[in-house]
Amino acid sequence: MNWGTRFSNMLVCNWREKLVALVLAFLFWLLIKAQTERPPMPYWQQMPPPAVQLTPAPAPIVIQAPIAPAVPKAAEAPQQ
Repeated sequence: MNWGTRFSNMLVCNWREKLVALVLAFLFWLLIKAQTERPPMPYWQQMPPPAVQLTPAPAPIVIQAPIAPAVPKAAEAPQQ
């Protein structure tokens, strides 16, 4: 078998899958190219310092959470 027939067999065999792979590769390349040509996003630039200086609280504020009983009370039986 010569190289011409081998080459044509390589192109003809599974041609649909090869065409889909080629289209997907082109679209992927197009997306990357579009992203690299965009200007940098504004939030990547230097951010100015905040206008108000935040100072920490002198002591942390702790609010005690109510503690639920570990075992609930049993309901008392009615007296007769």
